[in-house]
Amino acid sequence: MSYAVYTTRGFILGSGPTGEASKLYVLYTEDFGLIRAKAQGVRLIQSKLRYNLDDYSFSTFSLVRGKEFWRLTGSVSENLSKEKLFVRARVLNLVRRLVQGEEKNESLFNALLPLVSNDTTRDSTEVSILVDVLSSLGYLDNTLVKGKSEREIIALVNKAIKETQL
Repeated sequence: MSYAVYTTRGFILGSGPTGEASKLYVLYTEDFGLIRAKAQGVRLIQSKLRYNLDDYSFSTFSLVRGKEFWRLTGSVSENLSKEKLFVRARVLNLVRRLVQGEEKNESLFNALLPLVSNDTTRDSTEVSILVDVLSSLGYLDNTLVKGKSEREIIALVNKAIKETQL
């Protein structure tokens, strides 16, 4: 029996061990939104897949839909700067907390793409990404941010995060 293999780009939001040598990954993908995918035998030393599956990394995944979980069959990671790892981790942890269910959200994925680029400064990138993420999820109105100072924008972002009650 053959299975359809889906290829999509996405971020690894987190992972955890399952079974003796497998891992369960939480992914935010371009085509499917938030999904959970199991990588069989990825914790074994001879696994070639494990080097491309670091938390908070951006990769191109090959996935097969299973009964309970998606199955991760392949991954090609993109080179990301290690300097932005802290910012990427904070933003992706927020996305993991706020997004529920498997649903494609193109505006949210596009809001996360600046985490991949290496040409912006750390602080302005984090604030602008958070504004875009919260706006695409409906927690913040983009029109409130226009013409505000960075301090006022940070206060609006913090207020929106607090109002999520998570």
